[in-house]
Amino acid sequence: MSLQHHIRQLRKPSILESNVNHVYRVQDLLREGMLDLSVVNNTLRGSSTLRGEVLVQAIKDGTPIETNKGKVVLTWMDDDARIAAEGGDYTTAFKSGRSFKKVFVTDKGDELKLSDIKKSAMFGGGGKGSGGGAAQTAAAECAQCIYAAAIFSGKKLSEGDELPSTEWGSYSANFDVDKSLGDIETLLDQSWWDSSIAIGNEMKKNIKGDYVFHRGSSFVKEIEAIFKNLNNAEKPKPFSDINKWTPADIWAVKSGASFDFNQYSTLGEFTNELKELYDSGDLIGISLKKVTSDRVNVVENNTTGFIRRPVEYGGYDKQSDRSFFNSKDYYIYLGKDKKVKMQLRTFDNAKSWQGEVKGKSAAAGKIGGGVLESIMVRNSTLTKFPYDNETLKRLSSDPKKNPQFLEELYNMFVGVEGSKMKKDAFVKAASANRIGRVGGTDWRFSKYRSLFFVSQLEDNKRIAGTVCDNIAAYSMSQSDEAAPHVVYK
Repeated sequence: MSLQHHIRQLRKPSILESNVNHVYRVQDLLREGMLDLSVVNNTLRGSSTLRGEVLVQAIKDGTPIETNKGKVVLTWMDDDARIAAEGGDYTTAFKSGRSFKKVFVTDKGDELKLSDIKKSAMFGGGGKGSGGGAAQTAAAECAQCIYAAAIFSGKKLSEGDELPSTEWGSYSANFDVDKSLGDIETLLDQSWWDSSIAIGNEMKKNIKGDYVFHRGSSFVKEIEAIFKNLNNAEKPKPFSDINKWTPADIWAVKSGASFDFNQYSTLGEFTNELKELYDSGDLIGISLKKVTSDRVNVVENNTTGFIRRPVEYGGYDKQSDRSFFNSKDYYIYLGKDKKVKMQLRTFDNAKSWQGEVKGKSAAAGKIGGGVLESIMVRNSTLTKFPYDNETLKRLSSDPKKNPQFLEELYNMFVGVEGSKMKKDAFVKAASANRIGRVGGTDWRFSKYRSLFFVSQLEDNKRIAGTVCDNIAAYSMSQSDEAAPHVVYK
């Protein structure tokens, strides 16, 4: 509900009319020209862009903003407010209880609240549309592509230099942008050229090879379209919009690289592919923030945890007799390099058994036992796993009455671990009410399922790679990780 609506409500005849504090009414009227939550949570007229996103971008770019302290450049007072605002949570970012809090500091040292910022043309105020903020941002991103193309082509540029627009066409084979060169030149000043130069030089230090730099091109639109289709296909949608998935402003494409993005059926698989391409240097998403000094900070985000496909079976973690009885899990490796593994174990006290795929630094997704069984059956001669969950839990809960079950567990233990432990000693240890740090029923259930799965991979090496690749594909389809990108700021 808008502020104007509240004001209209105040003006309706009411038995409470005479009790309204008119000082508050005047304050409300004055605030109509300032930003508040109702403003930042609304889109610009004729656009899908939130006014809050315009504010965040303007701060990011160092664009002067009209406030009650004049036209100033704003920075965030703390990261908590910045992170909340960049994530679209404007209430957390700008309010403390029912009051606005100071979250900005001006280039003159003044501390400001959201309500100290004027609803200027930049935010759709004054009846002038969105103003020059968004247009300038677009121009700056295009300029970065042009300057990067020149620098990567061997052009030597340093602070204070300006690449004449008459030369831009010489590097057109290495940039593809969606704004006219005339608009780019008109909307930017030397501070933006200096920023483009500083970032371009830093990029050349970090990215090796020849590249084409894209902003708003048909290639970028293809990425956006694929994201939209895959994101919308999942219920609920993993990401509210593409900026939450990737804040990349421009894309660097290695010369000669080609991509088939239409082969992926899930957003997780697509994101994983982008991580692989980032790692190889073939495709790099780049987020930009205006640089106002010689120093350029570089931060990589979401660049780890990918799974390189096709995946081979990389074996499993063998356990000593002691570790076997002290833990209920097993690890198999998805890949010969052993950088990605899957943990097999029960959860919720033997209510379920599942896998969890873990990448270089982050979990890539959990896989239920039913899915693991389906993948194994689909690729082997098995028709199903021995025992359903209810039967296996019953057998695990009273092992002494089920010697055949304990013998099966022992035989798989010897086969997988190569242990020389005698059967009687194994049966005694495996029959305990508590084994290691867990209950005996939970341990036996977990070990039986995990040993059976590992033994199938070990006994059927021909299909083991296919099984592991299927597991990787499924885990990526369940991943809600954002796309990789590097920030230059």
